[in-house]
Amino acid sequence: MNLGLKLKAERKRLGMTQAALGERLKVGQSTISDLERGGLQSWHVHRDALAKIFNRPRSFFEPQEGEVSDELPEDSVHADLPDSVSIPEYDVRLSAGGGFVVDRESTRRHWALPRFLVEDRLGVRASQATVQEVVGDSMEPTLSSGDYVLIDLNDQRLGLPGVFAVWDGDALVCKRLERVPGTDPSEVRLKSDNPLHGEYRVAEDRVRVIGRVRWVTRRM
Repeated sequence: MNLGLKLKAERKRLGMTQAALGERLKVGQSTISDLERGGLQSWHVHRDALAKIFNRPRSFFEPQEGEVSDELPEDSVHADLPDSVSIPEYDVRLSAGGGFVVDRESTRRHWALPRFLVEDRLGVRASQATVQEVVGDSMEPTLSSGDYVLIDLNDQRLGLPGVFAVWDGDALVCKRLERVPGTDPSEVRLKSDNPLHGEYRVAEDRVRVIGRVRWVTRRM
């Protein structure tokens, strides 16, 4: 059994969906799918975490004698690719407060980030990512005003745990999201981490999820 099939079998043994395993591993569902198909050559980056999640020895997720592994040597995973990726930052800001109206989306600059960080550790496709500044204190202590966050534009699944960049019908904000049960028409609750800020509800058809926040950088 190859490594991808082992992972799939272990996931099903525990009754976990790909999305649920992604949450445990802190990657997107698409990364789990790639791991199980053997399409993510750098799967070995996650080996220790997988062993812990499934309560297996580390060797369980290593190629056995005589097995052909899809894994490349660690120092050659990106041998034919640049060491960094270019992630655009647009001329808009994410509000962790009252929101900022988007009046234009020109590219402000590009961030050169390590490919290993973006694609291997975070499981984000560089072509489906953006960096944006956070303004306001409603997501304290998770996010502070002046932080910059990396957003996975490919992960727009409403209702999953996490912090999202979202258009709430009036402005671009950074919040936790959940559907409000029993509402007709359906509504979405947008929640802050700072207890001094409340939550509010918006009709689901007005909400557009931009992407999930995957990484944050801040000045100490």
